[in-house]
Amino acid sequence: MKKICILTCGGTITMKKNENDTLVPLLKGDVLLKKIPYLSQIANISVNEVINIDSTNVEPNFWTKLAFIIRDNYQKYDGFVITHGTDTMAYTASAVSFALSNLNKPIIFTGSQKTIDDRPTDAESNLINAVLISTYDIAGVLIVFGSKILLGSRSTKISESNLDAFDSPMVSPLGMISLGIELYNFPKKIKKINPLICKADFNKDVVIVVVAPGLNSLFLEKMLNECEGIILLAYGPGNIPQSLLTLLKKDRELRKPVIIVSQCKKGSTKMHLYEFGSQALDCGAIPGNDMTIESAVTKLMWLLGQTKNINIIKKAFQKNYFGEVTV
Repeated sequence: MKKICILTCGGTITMKKNENDTLVPLLKGDVLLKKIPYLSQIANISVNEVINIDSTNVEPNFWTKLAFIIRDNYQKYDGFVITHGTDTMAYTASAVSFALSNLNKPIIFTGSQKTIDDRPTDAESNLINAVLISTYDIAGVLIVFGSKILLGSRSTKISESNLDAFDSPMVSPLGMISLGIELYNFPKKIKKINPLICKADFNKDVVIVVVAPGLNSLFLEKMLNECEGIILLAYGPGNIPQSLLTLLKKDRELRKPVIIVSQCKKGSTKMHLYEFGSQALDCGAIPGNDMTIESAVTKLMWLLGQTKNINIIKKAFQKNYFGEVTV
């Protein structure tokens, strides 16, 4: 059988109710494995407890730690399954996608909307499906959750209670899970590949701002002075108010990246279509194209962890590294 390493990182799948009747991550990774004995029939499994937290407390230094653990154990296993809380799973999946290049093994993220002891539970089926798919001859960072198999860098959480909690709004799923597992355009392993490269430095000094009527450009200017880069969630295809154009012109002197991403779940930044979007491009704004918010944020943090050269960052945002953007 394939050797699969399950990396446990907390989340609902490891939670139990405490004395205050609220859910907190309490179960250890080995206990989680014992609750689903069928897993031992699918693969030769090892468990590594990375951290046991509510995923709302995930920080970029955790992404670095997780990437290093995968790097250090990469040659020992045929694949990895990462159990993770749903709130920030898409962020972590995107971050790991950027941190590890030349990846030639499956890294599968999964979790649950219900705890493992809350029967019936999606925890059992999600973990079984994730381990099963991790034994396939595929490569890349994926999210396996509910009925969908998604590319990690294209995923976003769409529901706080639905058992199909994730989707990839701008691209089709890589596969579906029903009575069986249906695979579509899966990234397959290749025979010859360069060694795994791990670049896992992330600069967390990034601010996300939702453009809304009345947004004060002075507040935004103060943020820009304090941070290393800004993600602007703009209207429609990347439109911003005229009042923010002056700020973008000032930013040319600061030389800090301002990334424009559409607020629409199914949206792409075609900023040349309208006057103020086009003017924002002329002022140096960087279009995020059809990236998810999670992928745009982690990509900017990752790039700033490597360089602060605005020209390099601008070119990198127009480059597709791991399927995160349509060029």
